[in-house]
Amino acid sequence: MNFFFRILTAVYALVSAVLSALLMISPFAEKGIMKSFLDWADVTLYRSDKYNVVLFLAGLLLLLLNLFILFSGLRFKGVNKYICFKNDSGQVRVSASSVESIALGLARKSRNVREAKSKVRFKNESVEILLKLSVYPDTHVPNLSRLLQNQIKDAVESMTELTVSKVDINIDGVHAAPADKE
Repeated sequence: MNFFFRILTAVYALVSAVLSALLMISPFAEKGIMKSFLDWADVTLYRSDKYNVVLFLAGLLLLLLNLFILFSGLRFKGVNKYICFKNDSGQVRVSASSVESIALGLARKSRNVREAKSKVRFKNESVEILLKLSVYPDTHVPNLSRLLQNQIKDAVESMTELTVSKVDINIDGVHAAPADKE
C-alpha cells in the first residue's frame, strides 16, 4: 500500500473511531452533552444554507474513502508467479522464485559480486530477468555483465526449457573488498 492510501486509511480510521465512540457513549452519557452537541449541529449545519452541500460533500468523501480502501487491496494487473507449459509427460509449472534462485546462485558464485538481488517477470511465453548487483572495486563491469547474462540465460534455458528474452543487469553499488579478498 503506498503512502497516499496509508494516509487515507488513517483518516478513515480516525473518523470511524470518533463516530463509534459517540454512538457508544450516547446512551450512557449525560443528556446535556448530547443535547448541546445536537443543538450545535442543528444551528451550524441544519439551519444553515450550506447544509445540503456539507452533507453531500461529507457523504461523497466517505464514499471515496471507502472505495479507495476497498480497491487498494485488489491487484488489477495480475503478477504471474508461474509459467505453465506442456511436455510429453504432462504439464510443468515453473515458479518465478525458482528462476530467481538460478540467477542468484550464478551471480553469487562470481568473485566480483558482493550482493545480488533478482526479479523475474513472465511475458507471453518468455522470461525476463532483472539482476541488481553490488560489486567489489576494480571489477570490469562490462565483462562481468556479459558473462553473467550468458551464464544465466544458458542455465535457465537448459534447466527449465523456458525462453529467456532478456537478462538486465543493474549495478547498484561498489563496495570495499573484505580483508580476505585483498
